[in-house]
Amino acid sequence: MKARGLILIDFELPGGFKEAAEEQMKLEKAMQDLVRGNPRVVYSQCDIKERRGEGHPDITKLKIRTS
Repeated sequence: MKARGLILIDFELPGGFKEAAEEQMKLEKAMQDLVRGNPRVVYSQCDIKERRGEGHPDITKLKIRTS
C-alpha cells in the first residue's frame, strides 16, 4: 500500500523572504530528522510558498496534482 502524509503550517513572517528562508531551512532539517533511517519513506519534499487570504485550508480536501 502507498500512502502520503501531509503537514500544513502557516507562518506569519513580517521579515519577508529572509525569514521564510530561515523557516524553510528549519523545516528541511525537521523533515530530514523525521525520515532519516525510516525504510518506509521512499520520497520527501519540503517547500514554502507565499499564501493569500485569512482562511485555513482543510488538508483532507486538498487535491494534489502532479503534472
